[in-house]
Amino acid sequence: MITVLRHILAPILTLSLPDIAAAAPTPNDVPEAEDMLNSLQQPIDLRDVDAFIQTANGLDMRVDYHIAHGHVIIAVRLDEDGTGVTRLTLNQRVLVAQELVGGEVIAEGTAFGALTEQEAHLLAASVYQVWDHDLAFKVPVDTEGLLCSVAAGLSTLTIAAGVFSGCELATATTGTAACIGLGVQIGAATGAIVHDKCTGAQN
Repeated sequence: MITVLRHILAPILTLSLPDIAAAAPTPNDVPEAEDMLNSLQQPIDLRDVDAFIQTANGLDMRVDYHIAHGHVIIAVRLDEDGTGVTRLTLNQRVLVAQELVGGEVIAEGTAFGALTEQEAHLLAASVYQVWDHDLAFKVPVDTEGLLCSVAAGLSTLTIAAGVFSGCELATATTGTAACIGLGVQIGAATGAIVHDKCTGAQN
C-alpha cells in the first residue's frame, strides 16, 4: 500500500476539499471523504501534550501526548543536510517510519495491522488535532520549511494509513481499492493543513 500512496500523493495535494468530496464513487459501505474529514475533526481527548525541539547539530523535534489507547510520540531527527528519520510510536511500538536523505523521503512504512478500527481512527485523528494545541517552538528561519514539510509528510502518511486501515476493517476488505483512494485523499488534504498548523506554531 505504501508504494501506491507515495506515487499518488503528489497530484492530490493540489485538490481542494470540495474536489476530494466529489472523488470517484465508492462502495456503499466505504465512508464518503467529506464524512471522514469531519470525523477526524471531532474533538478527542488529548492529554499531557508537550513539544520539544533542538536545533544544535541538526534538527531534533519531539511531540508527545496521551490518547485513550496510550502514549503517542512524533519524533523527527535530522542532521544538518536533512538526512535522518521520522517516527510515530504508540506505547513504544513504531507504527510509522520514514527515512530521509537530503530532506527527501527515500523509504517509509507503516504497521497498523495490529490496530482495531477504533484505534486506527483515534490515532489518525490525534495526529491531525495535536497541532491545534498550544505547541510553540522556535527554529532558525532556514530550518522552518524543512521541519514543517517533514512533520506534514509524517502526518500525511499516518493519517492515510489510519484511514485505510479503519476503512478496511469496517468493510471486511470488500472496499480495498476505494479504501486506498480514501486514505490517500484524506492523508493529502490533512497533511497540507498540518503543514499550515506547524508553521503557525512557530509564529
